[in-house]
Amino acid sequence: MSFLTPAFFVALGAIAIPILIHLIQRERKRVVMFPSLMFLQRIPYQSVRRRRIRHWFLLAMRVAAIALIVLAFARPFFKQGELAAAALAGAREVVILLDQSASMGYGDHWQRARDAAHKVVAGLAADDKATLVLFGRNAEENMRATSDRARLDAAINAAKVNSDGTRFGPALKLAQSILGQSALKRREAVLISDFQKAGWGSAEDAHFPEGTALATASVASETANVAVPSVTFARAAFAGQERVTVTAGVTNKGDQPATGVPVILSVDGHEIETKPATIAPHASTSVAFAAFTVAEANVRGTVKAGTDLLPADNTFHFVVSPSAPVSVAIVENGDRSDASLYLSKALAIGTTPSFLPEVIPASRLTPAVFDKHSVVIFNDTAIPTSVGGGALKRFVDRGGGVLVVAGERSSWLTEDADLLPGKLGAPVDRVTGRSATIGFRDYTHAIFEVFQAPRSGDFTSAHIFRYRAFMATPPPEGRVLARYDDGAVAMAERRTGAGRVIVWTTTLDDSWTDLAKKPIYLPLVHQLVRYLARYEQTPSWLTVGQVVDLTSIAAQIRGDRIVVTPSGQRTTQRANAPGLLELTEQGIYEVRAAASATGRPLAIAVNIDPAEADLAPVDPAELVAAVTGHANAETADATAPEPLSREDTEKRQALWWYLLFAGVLLLAAETVISNHLSRKEKFL
Repeated sequence: MSFLTPAFFVALGAIAIPILIHLIQRERKRVVMFPSLMFLQRIPYQSVRRRRIRHWFLLAMRVAAIALIVLAFARPFFKQGELAAAALAGAREVVILLDQSASMGYGDHWQRARDAAHKVVAGLAADDKATLVLFGRNAEENMRATSDRARLDAAINAAKVNSDGTRFGPALKLAQSILGQSALKRREAVLISDFQKAGWGSAEDAHFPEGTALATASVASETANVAVPSVTFARAAFAGQERVTVTAGVTNKGDQPATGVPVILSVDGHEIETKPATIAPHASTSVAFAAFTVAEANVRGTVKAGTDLLPADNTFHFVVSPSAPVSVAIVENGDRSDASLYLSKALAIGTTPSFLPEVIPASRLTPAVFDKHSVVIFNDTAIPTSVGGGALKRFVDRGGGVLVVAGERSSWLTEDADLLPGKLGAPVDRVTGRSATIGFRDYTHAIFEVFQAPRSGDFTSAHIFRYRAFMATPPPEGRVLARYDDGAVAMAERRTGAGRVIVWTTTLDDSWTDLAKKPIYLPLVHQLVRYLARYEQTPSWLTVGQVVDLTSIAAQIRGDRIVVTPSGQRTTQRANAPGLLELTEQGIYEVRAAASATGRPLAIAVNIDPAEADLAPVDPAELVAAVTGHANAETADATAPEPLSREDTEKRQALWWYLLFAGVLLLAAETVISNHLSRKEKFL
């Protein structure tokens, strides 16, 4: 045992006071003068009984009371520190939250985090129980409620940094649940992390109950980090082949400029080009590489920017394939040579995706055309009877798209009237007076969603001089997507089977409107055809944590599928089983048919969350305050574990309070006993 203020032991001299009181008891005797003895020699009265301590128990109580009070002021504590405090206060339920997200791979952060976790385990008393929780984007129990230090240490040593993002909310909620189910009186959680600011949001709903402690061990440090968060592609046709230009974004999250960083583009394992880049502190730049030819599907590429202490975000993986063009049939009346000029020219310059427009006179339209095209546009023409007999309906039901551009010549087959989202009426003339403009647009629809941002397209600049009246079918069969300024229907949609039919109630040339001469024309036509074709661009990369459905993206693979992860693990998915695959690793996943080991496998590029590159930490006290309601939580130093100071150790144990209470209690008992003895001797 040690003492915080040992100088108070000088006051132990006060113990002599009750001893002297017990030894020197002056008894007052009444002197009776007797005349016949006045000439005799006076002999002092002495009593052996007075020199002898009569009430040992009372003396012991007085001495002990003074000793306890002095001992209390000396502030004693046990050198065992936290172990002694735990023994005095009872067993603890401890949850160790160990961050294993991708950002923990920076420098020695992971080793320091494991050292901090081992330190917590070493501080467990024999009756304490600890749970190890590993977390990144999600959290899971790795070792549940055990007092076995060896097993906990082994689990910590076996843990590894993964490619996941950082989220504190799930880990804290899991700790809250574990501690809430504990029957032990003392409940504590220790959060060990680099405390990325991106991992904590104000919407996190994690709140520890009163009496539950949260300690933190931060491994954050001054960091310099260069990362590649994304790449973009520009496609162009050259000599009948598609060429792709890759532009990589490079960021510098450090406080110092990154000069001459080599940025390397590799395709299918071959280095294509290296360019130097200079990035200012907390800034980003872009690096464009020379175009390369994409001649086959699933071409794998990587962009790597320099080397630093967090290599995971220096490399960005992607997969590119030749784009599949959307085949479009433009059916026209045939009496005007330029009737479809604007439409065909607008579609010819599409790039994402590219469009293959084919102008077909209505007189030559046959059901075979529907088998060769994804979208059919009836451009101001009557529907010929040659596609009657249900051919048009079958085309729509199996996923085809139809756009009806309603001009003066437009008419519809009576037998397929249920395909339209309403009924066409007579032309409405707005030549005299003020022309019509497009007023309402349904920005929740995929066609107009891209136009909802400011300065993304001015529809009011287009003037409509004539349009066809249209009585729309009420929802859910029909849906109005746009209206003119007078409330008349400008665009309406109806879905039938897997396909879509849209009616545009004015022309898409310059006969009834000047829309074709406005900047909004090109993106509107592209959005219409892209939507009708149900075109979805295959992503060139995904992010760790996403789940993909292999039954859709690997539909060409028949039978059982073999999935090979970036780390080389192989799993087999049965043909009749759900094809969901969770992406947990950074790199390239391969998917191939189990029955074939040849050919180029389907490739899925996976990258870490770009937010992991931003290592700026949040103040642990802020996080603790949000979770516990107060910020005066203990903080562990994960960089250099040291024992508690003498003052902190004594403060945790607070033995002086018990000693002082015991001393005061003895004084009170001594008072009662001494009063009782005094009254008893008085009557003797």
